Amino acid sequence: MQEARLHAAIGAISVKNEKILLIEDSAFTRRLLRGMLKDLGFQAVTEAPDGLEAEKLLKLHRFDAMLIDWRMPRQDGAEFLARLRAHDNPVTAATPAIVISAHVDLALLQQAATLGAQSVVVKPFSLQVLKSHLDAALARPIDRALPDPKPAAAPVEEPKPAPEDDAYEIVYL
Repeated sequence: MQEARLHAAIGAISVKNEKILLIEDSAFTRRLLRGMLKDLGFQAVTEAPDGLEAEKLLKLHRFDAMLIDWRMPRQDGAEFLARLRAHDNPVTAATPAIVISAHVDLALLQQAATLGAQSVVVKPFSLQVLKSHLDAALARPIDRALPDPKPAAAPVEEPKPAPEDDAYEIVYL
């Protein structure tokens, strides 16, 4: 019964081939988000506890999208995102990035936009919110012939209305 409600809420679930990099310092939150991604059909999820470990993974693998916690030890989301956008591989530099954080303020939103994040999601968030952000990020084709891997500030999109049962604000950049 609960599975039927889940499918009704988020639509048909199919196995997705996209590779997701999940960068989050909390093992509990990584486990929770991995489960949510699996529920959405994403099978190829790679985890990193911080930006430094994520950088190592980027040398070995290509990802279709990234979920990046903003506040982490060693290398936080802002530093990682800045280094990502300066990456010497233009495809890697253009990888869609979704920032996740429990504490969002105007400064974070401005910095994330300046660094080329596609959106910012306030924790905790629902499966439907995660799905909408990933769908939007993955719908943007990565230009494989980018001459300059440093994108301009992301355009600001109009926020989509949140489902009535979701009490959390959704911010699209």
